Amino acid sequence: MPTFSAHLPPTLADLAFDRVNERVPEQYIKNAIASSLASKMVYKEGTKFVQSLSEDSLAETALRYLKNEKEIAALKEAVTTSDLPEAEKNSIIDMLEAGGARTMLFMKKKSSGSI
Repeated sequence: MPTFSAHLPPTLADLAFDRVNERVPEQYIKNAIASSLASKMVYKEGTKFVQSLSEDSLAETALRYLKNEKEIAALKEAVTTSDLPEAEKNSIIDMLEAGGARTMLFMKKKSSGSI
């Protein structure tokens, strides 16, 4: 539940995150995660992108977007720790950040055969 942890004030997350499931209603956790993820997508991609998604696919797309962000972070870390020259590392990282999770949504759709 890292998305929910990020939603909490840092002190609360440090002191009581391990007890969240016992003390916080499940619906509140779901709403906080959905709100956090939606805010992130709107902030990074804009309202037009989010509005272009069908309601039926919005939740699935948001979860794939989150997964893609983690994959981008792992790729950036791999590039950072590689033996490539610094200029090449920086260029690749810039491309990963510019293309990011949104581009991966469409790459994976094409590779799976659906559009």
